[in-house]
Order: sequence, then C-alpha cells, then structure tokens
Amino acid sequence: MRKLTIPIVAVGLAATLAACSSASSDDTGPTSAPRSTGQVPSTNGSGGAGIDAAQFVALATSAAEKAQTVKIKVSMSLLGAAITASGDLRFGDKTADASVTSTTPIGPVQVIIVSGDVYTKGLAKGDPGRPWTRNATGAAEIGAALKKADPRQTLQMLSSIGTLKPIGTETINGVGATHYSVAIDLAKVAKQQPDLAGVINELIKQGVKVQDVQLWVDPQKRPLRMATSVQLPNPADSTKKITSVQTVDYTDWGAPVTISAPPADQVSEK
Repeated sequence: MRKLTIPIVAVGLAATLAACSSASSDDTGPTSAPRSTGQVPSTNGSGGAGIDAAQFVALATSAAEKAQTVKIKVSMSLLGAAITASGDLRFGDKTADASVTSTTPIGPVQVIIVSGDVYTKGLAKGDPGRPWTRNATGAAEIGAALKKADPRQTLQMLSSIGTLKPIGTETINGVGATHYSVAIDLAKVAKQQPDLAGVINELIKQGVKVQDVQLWVDPQKRPLRMATSVQLPNPADSTKKITSVQTVDYTDWGAPVTISAPPADQVSEK
C-alpha cells in the first residue's frame, strides 16, 4: 500500500497522516486525500442566490479570530479504514496551538503543537519512561497538517471560488446553521497555498480537479461542520474507484481550552 496523505480540506488531521504513513511500506507517493461529504442531512429548501465568497470569508475569519478557540471532532474513512479524532485548537494572529487524539489503524495517536514544537505519542517509540517525542522525523509535515485544522486556513481556501451556493437551514449539534455547497478549483488553491501544492497536484494528476465541500455555519459565519468526499483510483485495482469521506465538526467556539506541552521528563528528542 502506497503512502496515504492528509485530506486537503478542513482540518487535515496530523495523526491521520502520520498513522497512515507509518503503516505504509512504500513511499512512492500519495494515493488518497479525501474531499467532500459524509452524510448530508436534509435541508429546508434550495437556498437562493449565491453569496460572494471573499466577503463571506472576511466575515467568517473575523468571527473565528474573536473566538480564539474551538473544539473539533473528525470522522474519516481512508481505503476502508475508519479514523476518528477530537481535540482543541487555540489560535492567535499567526499561530495555532493544538491538542488532538486520534483512533487509527495502528492504535491511538496523540499530537500536541505548542509554540511551533510538535509532540507525538503513539507513533515513534520513545526512550524508556518517555512516551512522547518532540520534533521527531516527519514532525514538520505533521505540524503543517495539523495547523490546517485552524479554521481560518480552511476558510482561506474558499476566498477565490466566486460564490457559495446556499442550500438551506438546519440544526447542527444544537446550533442553528446555514448550509452552503462549495466547489473549489484545486489548481487555484495550489497556487495560493504552496505548502499544500504537493498534495493537491497529486490529486489533480489522479483526475480530481474540483473539491466539492458541504459547509454549515452559525449566525456569526463560524464553521459548524464541513463534509467532503471523493472518488479515487483503487491502489489495489486501477480499474476500480474507492470513496474517501471526511466530516469535521466545530463546537464550543470561544470556550476555555488548555493546551500545554507534555512534562519534560516524559519527552524524548528524536
């Protein structure tokens, strides 16, 4: 099985990336990076005229920055393997700290990012009595992936799409939400975000040119749910397709969170 990659939209889960990479024996390149839906609930009508994406992103980003914190919960399927994750995010002007725990095919994985340092537990084997590793091999890639969980990064990917199509209104995790359908040109995203270009270009090579996204936001335009799915070539049989899906929920905007580095006496340097 070739190396798997993170989902490129919304909250790329570092633990997912690391776990799939660790479980792989061949690093010839990525085979999967899911993009849209998960189950889409019924809506109350077809919406109406589209909404300007740039204006929407400006409002949503401002609202997210005022909140400064959010909790995330992710459900994902990669090549038939179910992966879940949950955790906390805290973001400043240009930074984002995170603490996320994932269930993966290789077992539970924890990732903490504080002040740019990446701590992992459940991936690399640490020294005796030191289950955490700091800035281990691949930490830069893991850190870059998890920073994409910052909802501001996700929103920026929508800024140049032109319009968002309103679908209807629903209740997501007890909060009234507006549902939008979004189609993202991946080539534009690759140009705008060079750090994602490698993953995105692999998707484009596989024939995935447009990222379809279902987005639910609260009255302040803060994301409440983002769902993606994509049909990709099956690495075991190139004549067949597989479906990769991901759903990300954002809850408790602005609630206090505690994100801190593991105790120094539990950390190995690798």
